Amino acid sequence: MEWLAALLSFVGGLIAAALGAYAVTKTNKQLMAADIRARWDAALLEHGESFAASTRTLRHHAERFSRSENQEERRRALDEAHHTMRLTCEQLRLLGSPRVQRAARAVIHHAYAVRVQGEENRDPRAEQYPSVPPISRLNDALQEFYRALREQLRADEPEAVIHDDDLDVIEPGLPPLPRKERSQSA
Repeated sequence: MEWLAALLSFVGGLIAAALGAYAVTKTNKQLMAADIRARWDAALLEHGESFAASTRTLRHHAERFSRSENQEERRRALDEAHHTMRLTCEQLRLLGSPRVQRAARAVIHHAYAVRVQGEENRDPRAEQYPSVPPISRLNDALQEFYRALREQLRADEPEAVIHDDDLDVIEPGLPPLPRKERSQSA
């Protein structure tokens, strides 16, 4: 009978050790997965910020190109911003969900039209988008990019991004701008 008690104690100890090891292993795996997810999220946020900043920079230089005293310098700044956009878009392809990737590609697509309109005063995609100027298309594409990025980063209310042209939300009492009165220059 003593040997049965010793055996049961030993088996009980083994079971307790196995359960403890399982709990520790599971916790470690969860912590590692959370750590990896946090690193990917940090990289996604960093590249998303860089992409948005370079897009805004491109828009800024394109809008001021025709009024610029030094158009060559302005063109170099446009080239640099456009290059940064393309590079960051490729980085987002590695990190982003399909929605983020599509949104980033749409931003690149419309940013090119904004640039051409700024440099050459023509919309290269006027036939594809006959009633919407490039700057409005870029603003809309950027809004989708922000929403997609916020969704992947699990932000609260990822769709609640204020559009650049929604001044009534930015400043209470201001009426929203009709599309024809929104920023048209690029």
